[in-house]
Amino acid sequence: MPHSHMDECKPLMAMLVFNLISAVLTALVKKALEQGLNALVLITLRQLVATLFLAPIAYFKERNTRPKFTLEIFVYHFFSAALGASLSHYSFFYGLKFTTATFAITFANVAPVLTFLIAIALRVESLNMKSKAGCAKILGTLMSLGGMLLLSLYKGVAVTHQSSGTPPAAASSQQVQVEAGNDDKKIWMLTVALLANCLFFSLWLLLQSRLTKKYPALYSSTAFMFFISTLQAGALMVTIERHASVWIITKKLEIVTILYSVRYII
Repeated sequence: MPHSHMDECKPLMAMLVFNLISAVLTALVKKALEQGLNALVLITLRQLVATLFLAPIAYFKERNTRPKFTLEIFVYHFFSAALGASLSHYSFFYGLKFTTATFAITFANVAPVLTFLIAIALRVESLNMKSKAGCAKILGTLMSLGGMLLLSLYKGVAVTHQSSGTPPAAASSQQVQVEAGNDDKKIWMLTVALLANCLFFSLWLLLQSRLTKKYPALYSSTAFMFFISTLQAGALMVTIERHASVWIITKKLEIVTILYSVRYII
């Protein structure tokens, strides 16, 4: 394959590898949450490990080029940590409890659509309706929104059969109504949670574009974001859960999930 074709394929290959890593991470987190791992503990510990890993690299690599860390830069990093790590990850993990890993990772494709719509609303990006590129963006946006609604509202036929001790015919009509109501509640809860995840991530991308211009030290900026998000998630966890036992990680799957998630975000 010619060198020029290889260069053109590199972004595509990078996206495929990233999606593969995301899929594996989602499956690991889903399994770990089912085994009792607290979502905030997962966020806190993985951000802490990421901070410890990246901070020395950022210090030595950018010690002579790092800009001054002002109050304005701190505010940017604070909201960057809240949107990109604390809120977006917690809402995603919360929604993941009510659905499958496949649904959650598929729903995450709404994030580019929200980013595009917010960028248009804030006039960060322009849209030319008369150009082919502009029409393609509108068509892609509508298709993505349609897919989100289809995933959220459509109830198809079960592909697999689940065994149950009680035959379906033996269930009372009242019990069926209660179960149907609980299912509808779960659907809306997971939809709101996953949609919030996409919204927070979109806002983080837009904020990150401005932060990069104001503070171009990428390694240091990322390390600061990891550290601040560790404090945010840890403080929230201490406020919600006072038992120290939730911080004890002993299962191999939980340890693997935390370490793998660190590899995902770095």
